[in-house]
Amino acid sequence: MSATQPVPASDGPALSGPDAALSRHVLGHYPTGVAVITADSPTGPVGLSINSFTSVSLEPPLVLFCPALNSSTWPVLRESGTIAINVLSAGQEAVSRLFAARVSDRFASIDWTPGENGAPLLTDALGWLECTVQAEYPAGDHTVVLARIDRMGVHREIDDPLVFFRGDYFAGIPAAIQADAD
Repeated sequence: MSATQPVPASDGPALSGPDAALSRHVLGHYPTGVAVITADSPTGPVGLSINSFTSVSLEPPLVLFCPALNSSTWPVLRESGTIAINVLSAGQEAVSRLFAARVSDRFASIDWTPGENGAPLLTDALGWLECTVQAEYPAGDHTVVLARIDRMGVHREIDDPLVFFRGDYFAGIPAAIQADAD
């Protein structure tokens, strides 16, 4: 039996070997938060949307995220060495879409303030982490970036995250659960 043919599971669904479309479909069933990585550059603020972001270590405080190899924004962010990770709130779907699009000035239509490291902190983000890039590792069609947290904070008046689940955005966890039940 080849690796791409379905393999019957005793009590579960049939399994098959991974390909890009199947991987995207199955992994899309894992809900993720959405974040925007930002930095100050010689030509002004830059940023990109990501949903591959996670905590790695508490001591020392480390996180990782994974920009695509074909990203034209990541090389500019990398040059800065210091970044901000803005965890988006439920009301920021348009912000996520803006930073995922290929537009020249993503910051023209949004509110932000510079963090202590100069990287833009997006207004109404659920939380912010100011970080220093520590290392990069090749990983298929993406790069794994390891960053040390230097400062962080949360928006005390906003509770709901922006959630990406099954290829769509949801305004918080309850909305994603309800949509899956429908």
